[in-house]
Amino acid sequence: MSRRTKIVATMGPAAADPDSVKALVEAGMDVARLNFSHGGPESHERMAEWIREAADAAGRSVAVLQDIQGPKIRVGRLPGGEVELGQGETVRMSAGGAAGSVPVGYPRLADDVGEGDRVVLSDGLIEGRVTGVDGGALTVLIHRGGVLKERKGAAFPDSPLQIGPITEKDRRDLEFGRRMGVDFVAASFVRTGDDVAEVRKLAGPGVPIIAKVELAAAYENLDSILDRADGVMVARGDLGVQLPMETIPNVQADILRRTNRAGRISITATEMLESMVTAQRPSRAEVTDVSNAVISGTDAVMLSAETAVGRHPVRVIEVMSSICREAEMYRDAHLASSEEVHFLESYLASTFASATAKAATEAARDLGFCTIAAFTESGGTAQLLSKYRPSADIMVFAPDPRVRRRMALYWGVTPIPFEPRESTDLMFAAAEKYLEKAGICERGEGVVMVAGVPPNRQAATNLVKLHVIGERLKFPPRRGG
Repeated sequence: MSRRTKIVATMGPAAADPDSVKALVEAGMDVARLNFSHGGPESHERMAEWIREAADAAGRSVAVLQDIQGPKIRVGRLPGGEVELGQGETVRMSAGGAAGSVPVGYPRLADDVGEGDRVVLSDGLIEGRVTGVDGGALTVLIHRGGVLKERKGAAFPDSPLQIGPITEKDRRDLEFGRRMGVDFVAASFVRTGDDVAEVRKLAGPGVPIIAKVELAAAYENLDSILDRADGVMVARGDLGVQLPMETIPNVQADILRRTNRAGRISITATEMLESMVTAQRPSRAEVTDVSNAVISGTDAVMLSAETAVGRHPVRVIEVMSSICREAEMYRDAHLASSEEVHFLESYLASTFASATAKAATEAARDLGFCTIAAFTESGGTAQLLSKYRPSADIMVFAPDPRVRRRMALYWGVTPIPFEPRESTDLMFAAAEKYLEKAGICERGEGVVMVAGVPPNRQAATNLVKLHVIGERLKFPPRRGG
């Protein structure tokens, strides 16, 4: 049984040449994340070329995910580059950087942030509360102190900030991503479904949008976001700044549960194997963290600094892959018939395609088949099969390389290049030959085949066939014969 939870790896200086990228692909990277908060367009374009070349050489489909920076608020320049804020100290903060105040890059600071609102600085290391607003500045009482360095993040979790989802930099980056042909776009600091829609307008036709849930407002509006996004990322770093840290495990589980019920893609991110930035081995707590995310039903797990700047990026992917496989074995053994799976099946089974995917999943589970072979033009069949979480591997034959790359993020799905055939019998015969030759199935082994009649059309998935490898197929008579 192959690993079914997908691995998203952030690219960076740790893999800054074709051979290093090739090693990551061969180790099992399914999606390469290009972080547009760092680096220039040329470096991202070069990296995407290396990724595509490495994937082709390995005979795999690897997606490229463009992660745009979004409107993150930061502290401005400070005398000497930093300032120490002690517990119990009062500090002034202003948008204009008035003398004696900490400058914050948000013009409406004194208009949108009110007395009693929390102020969180430097990724949650420093926290205070507004005790007054006057003269265009905030007076903030520091409850948890520390050294504040310039350009660090500033968050105001309790305040209704009037800030759009897209900056001018994001607009330029999204246009560049369209020309580059990225497979997914991750939208940062979205608050509502309308924010997702704004990003979608600029991302290009058909490009799936992954909404990063990193604000308290995004969690509050999760249903709205799920209505408009193709998936969500549980961005636990910034989310942990916005919400009390002790709530994050429950929030993560809730986001994964609701995302899966909505039939959307879920990615769990931030500090999953953080100690492996320098170490060869993760901590036991990190192993447990990754395992819990997999058991909770995440489609993918994401590596950030571990692969971007870490010392052992290939080793990290290998370790992550091993942890995922072990967690999947537990999930299969203990949760395959859980109420959650049944709820998901009833939620999705409202169309021919979803009912067909449900039937294929149940047939494979009931008969103990290890493989589901499906055919798709758009990738929709693959995503439905993935969300039903079958115990079998999902081998999906698709002619469009861009569709195959997008399927690289779907839980349990292995994309396979495929030339269209004139009939479902010919499609099944070609798939059977591939599965046997690749060593995926043996002669006499049962396989569930999923396709559409007539073939080679989108949104026509309506056929399930229980097939035995090596069983004689009936072909239509030749024309004129």
